[in-house]
Amino acid sequence: MPAANRVDPTTLDAVAAQLARSSTAALEASYELLAHYSDTGDASTQRAVDTLIDDAADSLRALADSLAETACRLDAAATLASGKGTLRRGEVSATRGEVSATRGEVSLTRTGPRRGHFG
Repeated sequence: MPAANRVDPTTLDAVAAQLARSSTAALEASYELLAHYSDTGDASTQRAVDTLIDDAADSLRALADSLAETACRLDAAATLASGKGTLRRGEVSATRGEVSATRGEVSLTRTGPRRGHFG
């Protein structure tokens, strides 16, 4: 019988914390990207630039959601691996746009207006 694979809970906590920080940074980058305004002077070019900016911000938010969800799952795994507690169904949840953890280390909610298109 093969030996059970054990992962140090402190390693899981460290990776989860780094993923949470990266998630926050990606979310902040999406807001910063949307905050910058560039005027091209041409309506069709402006629409193309706005679409590109919106798509890039959406990608950053999706990345932030994915990183936060993974951090939540690693945090839950660390809790179980440490033997300090048990998690019941529903204690860790992750959905597009909102990610939260029972222990509170990771919490993201998509807020703020989306940038509109000109034209």
